Amino acid sequence: MAEKKFWRLVALSAILALAGCAALATWPELAELAFMLPCGYIIDLLWDISKTGAAWRILAIILYALLCLIPAGALYLISKKRRLCREDWLLVILSAVLLILVGRALDSHRTVYSAFAQMGLLAVLVTWLAFRLLRRIDSADDGRLVKLVRIVVVLVGMFFAFLAGVAGVAVFAQFSLAAFADGAASVASSCITVYGCLLGLRLVNSLGEGGELTDATVEQAQGFYRYSVRAAGAILLLSLAANLIKLIFINTRGQNNVNVEFPVFQLLFCLAALIVSRFITAHKKLRDDNDLFV
Repeated sequence: MAEKKFWRLVALSAILALAGCAALATWPELAELAFMLPCGYIIDLLWDISKTGAAWRILAIILYALLCLIPAGALYLISKKRRLCREDWLLVILSAVLLILVGRALDSHRTVYSAFAQMGLLAVLVTWLAFRLLRRIDSADDGRLVKLVRIVVVLVGMFFAFLAGVAGVAVFAQFSLAAFADGAASVASSCITVYGCLLGLRLVNSLGEGGELTDATVEQAQGFYRYSVRAAGAILLLSLAANLIKLIFINTRGQNNVNVEFPVFQLLFCLAALIVSRFITAHKKLRDDNDLFV
């Protein structure tokens, strides 16, 4: 992937974050969509059908059973096309989750359990997709693995650009020193990590067509390592400064819920970058020594 396309996707993520925050500020009820689509509206529909009459209540029960059987049906269709993997059985758990939470929503506290059903649906699906991605990475050859890593690096960059956009809105949303310190530190940390993702993309692009390590890869890995060391230090110092500003200049009359935060995701990315870049450099040096020995 070209760097220009990477920057376009990063800019698009930041713009979407700004637009989403602006939409939520204008229409706060939009936040409910995340807890209503699709489970909430389906539960509301089943509720309305069941209140129409006795015959309609039977129809609602049938629709409720069919809704809960959809993941299990998907598992059956998958088994017809390929051999089932261990993570595919999570779809059975999803059917059980829907059976319990949707049933409780139809019984009482419809709004609360509708949100719970939505969150349970997302939790199981995200876990299933993550396991499928890990399996694809495990079974991929070197060439395909390079493509998957390139996609993951771009998605990580878009994610941190989105976080930077949200944090940028938070800087100006609340006129308090604590909010400004948190927002400014988060924006800076996310921007540092986005540039690290760009360096990671350059590192992946320097690999050979079959994933071979080249001299350009080692050069990029060394630069990536140096940047990751500096980035981790800068992120830690930014986090420290933000936390100290909040604690020193807190106004106990105006607020008493200041919390100390650490940029865990950004630091994990820097740590992964350090390990990968050092591994690439050491592996290339070892291979060259073996070639000289032969």
